[in-house]
Amino acid sequence: MLGVSVGHECRMRYAVREEAPSEQRPMSTVEVDIGDDADEEELIWWRAVLCSTLGWDATTTYNGRDYISPWSVAAKDAGLTLTQTTRGFKPHSYSHPPGSATALEYLSRFCVYHRLYAQCSVALAGALYIPFQRGRTVYLPFPKPALRSEFKNYDDDDDGSIPDLLNQHSKLLPQYMTLSSNVWGLRSILHSTVFNIDIECNLVNAWLNPAFAAIESLSSKEYPTSHREVALAILLTNRHPRLGILWLGAILTNLARSILRDVKAGMTAVDLPASAWVGAAQTFLTAAVGTNRDSGSIPREDEYRLLFLTASEGHDRPPVWPWRPFATTGLCDTELAVRKHAGCACHGLEYESREWMLTDDNNDTNGDTTNRNSLIHQIGEKPTEIQNPAPRPISPNQTPTALDSYQRYDLSSRSLSESATRNIFGWLRSTGYPLSERDIYQHSWIDVEDTDEEESAPASDDADLNRAVQQIPTKENGHVEDWLEDVE
Repeated sequence: MLGVSVGHECRMRYAVREEAPSEQRPMSTVEVDIGDDADEEELIWWRAVLCSTLGWDATTTYNGRDYISPWSVAAKDAGLTLTQTTRGFKPHSYSHPPGSATALEYLSRFCVYHRLYAQCSVALAGALYIPFQRGRTVYLPFPKPALRSEFKNYDDDDDGSIPDLLNQHSKLLPQYMTLSSNVWGLRSILHSTVFNIDIECNLVNAWLNPAFAAIESLSSKEYPTSHREVALAILLTNRHPRLGILWLGAILTNLARSILRDVKAGMTAVDLPASAWVGAAQTFLTAAVGTNRDSGSIPREDEYRLLFLTASEGHDRPPVWPWRPFATTGLCDTELAVRKHAGCACHGLEYESREWMLTDDNNDTNGDTTNRNSLIHQIGEKPTEIQNPAPRPISPNQTPTALDSYQRYDLSSRSLSESATRNIFGWLRSTGYPLSERDIYQHSWIDVEDTDEEESAPASDDADLNRAVQQIPTKENGHVEDWLEDVE
């Protein structure tokens, strides 16, 4: 992508690195067998991938400055070595790594040789989180080495499907890179696992407290770490099967617990394009506006949607909290844009495409529009079905995961409900509230003091005000009507 963008000079070349002395050396060395049919160039490529003494630099120069790839990593004290040796290797023999097609062939042969199938997808999911780490060190688990003789009797039917799987992944690589480079979007997708579009903002704790009590019960030190991670993966995948592979990647890279800790503390992320990419609702705003014809009121959640869709003043960005408001609002108390569209029942968000903005003012959809129907799941038509998929049935022979006591978790906490309610209603009435909503905005959870109307005005004053409006001369009424037409 950078190669076709004016002003970018991209380079990728092998680099021999001197291994710095380290106080902590790996306890043991793992030998990686890549097969006897690997040629010299393939051996060098694998050595660059696995060993810390050889790698490659992927950089781009722009405006006189060098930038590295967001997926740049450095293997430090990895304790990996190749069973095969690069005989007579000279650094300058192969100055540039092979292209992506050749590298995919190397990876495919390696996976077939070691009968790796599901591990490919999990490893790819882990690679998506490289930009997420922001330079932090990640300690990856080593798989238990197995001799080829231990699985000679295994069925060979899956060997042919491994290259097919990798080819499918390669076709989706631009989409994976787009998702991976959007760290906030990737975080928002994981946060959507615990989101439920039917939950109102004042009931957030009632929804989340039992969920996190169950999650924290899986942290008991009575079980090995691997068992706790497997139990967590099963729990999160059963909640949202479509996002299961992303959670496996987060668990692999030690990010899952910190992400869940943020959600528990109320630090949720909302990214509407990322929500559309994976078909997982993150906020009540993505549902379609309901029918409100011949009614003097509108559901408050629809009022929010119309304010956001029409980009009314102060409402061009979604609320920080994703939970829907409760109750209804009288149409007479809503903004003009809401009154205009309240009876339409045809408004909603729909994903169109993504574009890379190049430096020469051109756009590149990178195939997004042609593959949209197969890759992008539209949200808004049936958000409840998308967000709340049917859980996978548990086998009768499967032993349920033992849950620890819930006594350590405060199930009566209401802090998240209070924060969500304050934010949601503060987003709606940032400049004041009508008299009919005084009880809501004077509640201790919200406590907004200013108002658009005099709170102490008696009911009789309203009647006097109506009579005063009716006495305005017709000419002035005409000016008001002309102004309203211009606003619309």
